[in-house]
Amino acid sequence: MALTELIFGEKRTLDVGVVQFDCSVSETHNHEVDVTSHPVEDGADVSDHIRKLPVGLEINGLVTNTPVIFLASLQAPSPIWGDLKRTTDRVDAAYEKLQEIMDNGEMVDVVTSLKLYENMAITSLSVVRDVDRGNVLDCTMSLREIILAKKLTIDLPTPKEVANKIAQNKGKKGSKAASAKEASKMADTGSIAASLLGL
Repeated sequence: MALTELIFGEKRTLDVGVVQFDCSVSETHNHEVDVTSHPVEDGADVSDHIRKLPVGLEINGLVTNTPVIFLASLQAPSPIWGDLKRTTDRVDAAYEKLQEIMDNGEMVDVVTSLKLYENMAITSLSVVRDVDRGNVLDCTMSLREIILAKKLTIDLPTPKEVANKIAQNKGKKGSKAASAKEASKMADTGSIAASLLGL
């Protein structure tokens, strides 16, 4: 356990992808299902008629140029994970990274104090700037889950009839003997052709 956790309690962060916010002002977690409007047969499995919709998340978070960090140096660390450089403009770095994630259509993981959400996409990003918040990134963003479908390929078994035909090689079949009726018909056709040709 870190010294800061002993003094201030367990650390609760808000991370959107690689951007770590200094403060989560508010979070709205939306979980919905789509229920069929058609009648369901009595005794049927009702869960077949209820479909989970993608999770929605509304976040209002803050990144400041002067975060409250225990034993921090004059220059605070970057709000971007993996960026080890110290920076004087954390606000600009966080805003540019969030815009980049949104514009490139990247899927991100979102860590909130309530739950970890995976495969989320930023659908909107708004930033408030005024005289009181010139040194703060006060942003509100909407995120929606992207449900990934897994592709499964299987080889179908060969039907019995086809398998039997492939397995049994009976060779060439001879022609059937013509019935008396068919032979009489063929003879009549042959005599008509002969008379037409003058034979």
